[in-house]
Amino acid sequence: MKGVSAIIATILMLIITIGLAGTAYIYISGVMTGRTAKTISLLDASCSGGDITVVLSNDGTTDITATDLGIWVDGADASGDCNEDQAVVAHTTAVILCSPSTAYGSGGHEVLVTSPTNSGRITAYC
Repeated sequence: MKGVSAIIATILMLIITIGLAGTAYIYISGVMTGRTAKTISLLDASCSGGDITVVLSNDGTTDITATDLGIWVDGADASGDCNEDQAVVAHTTAVILCSPSTAYGSGGHEVLVTSPTNSGRITAYC
């Protein structure tokens, strides 16, 4: 019984290996880029005069626009009360001021900021 020659078998194995490695590279590079494009970290939060100020950093590789951010204070959507309408350029920091019509009371307030790829929680004390 005759089989495939050793040279053809080696070439086929090499082509299959290169094809699998190329496919894995394309998949992993796409997944990693998408995951790190718009990543934030919260650096500080403070409260003064009933307004909450949050300092955040864009650790990603793409600018973050106002539509990318969601802001909640004590579980309530505060996006309308905050000035997050500015873009946060990649690898920079930004200050977001939340100034509601009814001032935040004394005590700790949990602030949640979300981006397309992650979120962060921080407490601001009034």
